[in-house]
Amino acid sequence: MNNSKFSLVLRQCRENSGLTQKQVADALNVERSTYAYYETGTTHPSGSMIIKLAKIFNVNYTIFMDAVGDTDFDENEEDEHFTTLSDNSWMEREKMYTLPKNEQDLLVNFRSLSSSQKQEVMDIIMSMKKKKHRS
Repeated sequence: MNNSKFSLVLRQCRENSGLTQKQVADALNVERSTYAYYETGTTHPSGSMIIKLAKIFNVNYTIFMDAVGDTDFDENEEDEHFTTLSDNSWMEREKMYTLPKNEQDLLVNFRSLSSSQKQEVMDIIMSMKKKKHRS
């Protein structure tokens, strides 16, 4: 595994998103130091963790897999996670740092949910909006 290339791509994704290591670690439900090890190449994440990272950064998981050099990666390792993410224009995305911190945290955590969990969150939001309009 080419840790230096993977680490560089991972750090660039995080910085491009304007997120802190702590925000990403919280979304992954790992310690900040664990995530920092991914960025420094001390350790590397599992395939399912790479899928979560791609979702958090809203990039195609292949940018990480190309950096890792893993040609035996099982795309079905984690169900519902392979909605089509956009092409390799990931460096040109709107930076999340323009959002307030609470909105950044919300977006990062939302991206780490499964499709069914995202739908549950959207249903709750729509329900709250309907209640607000009735008030």
